[in-house]
Amino acid sequence: MLKSAYKPPGEPGLWHDFLAQLERTLAHVNAHPATVEYLTHPRRTVALTVPVQLDDGTVSFFSGYRVVHNIALGPARGGVRYHPRVSLGQSVGLAAIATIQSAVFRLPYGGAAGGVSVNPRKLSIGEVERLTRRYAAELVDVIGPDKDILGPDLGTGEREMAWMMDTFSTNRGFTEPGVVTGKPPQLGGVSKRGEAVGRGVLYAVEAFTRFQEQDLAGSTVAVQGYGKVGRAVARLFSEAGAKVIAVSDEWGAVYNPDGLDYKALLAHFKETGRVEGFSGAHTIGRDALVGLDADFLILAALEGLINEGNVDQVRARVIVESAVGAVTADADAQLRRRGVPVVPDVIAGGGGLTMDYLEWVQNFSMFNWSEDRVWSAMQRRVAQTLEEVCTYAEAHAIDLRLASYAIAVDQINFSTHMRGVYP
Repeated sequence: MLKSAYKPPGEPGLWHDFLAQLERTLAHVNAHPATVEYLTHPRRTVALTVPVQLDDGTVSFFSGYRVVHNIALGPARGGVRYHPRVSLGQSVGLAAIATIQSAVFRLPYGGAAGGVSVNPRKLSIGEVERLTRRYAAELVDVIGPDKDILGPDLGTGEREMAWMMDTFSTNRGFTEPGVVTGKPPQLGGVSKRGEAVGRGVLYAVEAFTRFQEQDLAGSTVAVQGYGKVGRAVARLFSEAGAKVIAVSDEWGAVYNPDGLDYKALLAHFKETGRVEGFSGAHTIGRDALVGLDADFLILAALEGLINEGNVDQVRARVIVESAVGAVTADADAQLRRRGVPVVPDVIAGGGGLTMDYLEWVQNFSMFNWSEDRVWSAMQRRVAQTLEEVCTYAEAHAIDLRLASYAIAVDQINFSTHMRGVYP
């Protein structure tokens, strides 16, 4: 492990995995020592206390974080997460992976991440709004469309982004839509941003199968996670001709080897709030989905889904890591030894990044593109990036994750060298 690297307090899982991957990468690329130091030390870490007046009049305090990892390629950009497991260590890891993702997609962004350690389901809408506005207000001096751009992540969406934009704009005295992405279209967002990550997964897998000279239609798919991304993935892959045989949520999973009726499953989920009990499939244990025989296992929930404890159960032909850090570094190494390809998070999750970039450009130009143009631009960017990574991996006889990091570190190394160290 890189010994001089920053050591965040709290759970360092994602940051630790990033450093392990970076160390692998440095054996394949010629990066200047200064670049390595920049990549192993986040530019800014902010830990703050977020006081919120609850509906009953009491005040509760929540821990919030915002990390800017690197800005060699441009202003930082990254999501805001509301979840009980949010920590400084997790935010540093997410920000670092966002840096790599922007670089491999050749977009003018650095990496950032943050959030609040909270379960938003236990708060009223009014309490979530007060939490969101206070969090944004605490960051007014360090965020902005040319400094650090906030976006949606687990537990946040259009509503929270609108509140953050309004809070920032009110404090600045003018409307600034570009400070956040993932806003409602009426406020300068892009149409159907909520399914952008799911579409990005579909476009990446379609490009992967083309590169392998195979066909997505008729392939079997298991989806771990049935949130916004997982639901979009199940629908989009079904519409593309793939057979979605299983999905899981935090309570359980359902399986039908003949394929799930995604419309009926969605109706059941909306009625009951969970997938188990769906009459068109067998209910199985949540963790049993990992061991199903499928062409593609799509990981669309939290980090660490595939780990040392269950990697031996994996029977899928290809792993698609939609969620950031869904495969731990140790599990990734075992999958490599077994010859199981992993389409890594920095590629499979690129739909949201690309959509955020298009929205950011729209906000600067004050011009909105049509939905068809946005989807077309996103599909082209994802497909080009996946093809470049696959070609690089094949030429150097390495895996897709290592190829992604090698391309990204080359980009960051060049920019770091050209910009120099100030003063």
